[in-house]
Amino acid sequence: MIYAFLKLWVKWVIRIFFRKINIKGIENVSRDKALLIASNHPNGFVEPITMACLFPRPLHFLVRGDVFEKPGARYWMEKTNQIPIFRFKDGFENLRKNNKSIEISLKKLQEGESILIFVEGGTKAQKRLRPLQKGLSRIAFQVLEKDESLKLDILPVGLNYFDNRKFRSESILSVGEPMSANTYYEKYKNDVNGGIRTLTTDITAEIKKNVIHLDDLKDTDLLNNLLLLRKAMQNHSAIPIVKIEQLSLLADKAIADEINVRNEEEKKDWLAKSKSIIDQYGYKSLVNRYHSRNSLFMNMLLILVFALPAFFGLMINAIPFFGGRLIANVTAKKSIFFMSIWLTGFTIFSIVFYVIALIMCCVIFGWFGFLILLGVPLFSMSMIWLDRWNECQSQLSLGKKEHNAAVDIKDLFKELNLKL
Repeated sequence: MIYAFLKLWVKWVIRIFFRKINIKGIENVSRDKALLIASNHPNGFVEPITMACLFPRPLHFLVRGDVFEKPGARYWMEKTNQIPIFRFKDGFENLRKNNKSIEISLKKLQEGESILIFVEGGTKAQKRLRPLQKGLSRIAFQVLEKDESLKLDILPVGLNYFDNRKFRSESILSVGEPMSANTYYEKYKNDVNGGIRTLTTDITAEIKKNVIHLDDLKDTDLLNNLLLLRKAMQNHSAIPIVKIEQLSLLADKAIADEINVRNEEEKKDWLAKSKSIIDQYGYKSLVNRYHSRNSLFMNMLLILVFALPAFFGLMINAIPFFGGRLIANVTAKKSIFFMSIWLTGFTIFSIVFYVIALIMCCVIFGWFGFLILLGVPLFSMSMIWLDRWNECQSQLSLGKKEHNAAVDIKDLFKELNLKL
């Protein structure tokens, strides 16, 4: 019940925090088969929140066991389908608790449920797939040891972010084709370590197909520059925010793949040329050029028409929205967790706020008090209004230079033999 309500509410929240979420391969998610979902982990706990909302079935999560030890945490963790898993550094006494977690996982999988595991271990904001831990492979085989008749699939998933530090940025969720864990089980029975290595290697290869991957992190600035310039040439509509779309990931991966095979001199030249274009026309102007390009007149008209409802939407939601940001500013010890804490804080504060506001408004205004719930769609309108405002600023900033910017970007990509 709690999970279902939170999933519904957070579907609205992620549409506030993201400007665009492109989804690829969601048809690969079986709705009734036992699944171990293997995902990368580049953005704190934004990944489990996003996947829980966008997957067409409930998810269970294997999470750090030490989190369950915090006062009051266990109840909420269990109510939101989270299962503790302890690591070697948590001590031998805690490691023995994993037997119970494996039993819980087995029971869930026998019931045809799905379990999400972040196979890189920790989280790092990198545009690459880091070396995988062997935990998922071990769990898959331990589950099959207890029930060899279970048909168990492993589903590779990649989460990709244009800029995971920015509010109203873009993400891509890519779901690969399922892998049968059962086909690896015979090898595991004959050679335990060999079976684990083989399965982990194959999972790595499948996830990498769904991740924008750089071999050398020194090329991150070059990749970000080229991704920005490519996106500045796209013409995407503002609605829907969540969209089934195949090409974005393929085009972005193609840029990363091309960078990976180029020599240092070529990459240095590309970096200088891409940086020159961005410096000339402005990072913010190019970012805001990406989304639906109405005429300047149409954007200004939309800004005027929707200014009042957008203002009310912001005013109604200001306390939970800025309250969540304040908590993130105070508590986020690492920048990678800032958006995670802000998103989570806003989710919790907005629920509490609307419950209190609804009770107070109904006491004062009777049934008319339910009108306070209009704050939900109005805040979504506020975000779209904000996007139009930024786009209008971009158009005014670029002015007559917009055509020149498009020509320069096309010429650069043609020179680099890259597709826009």
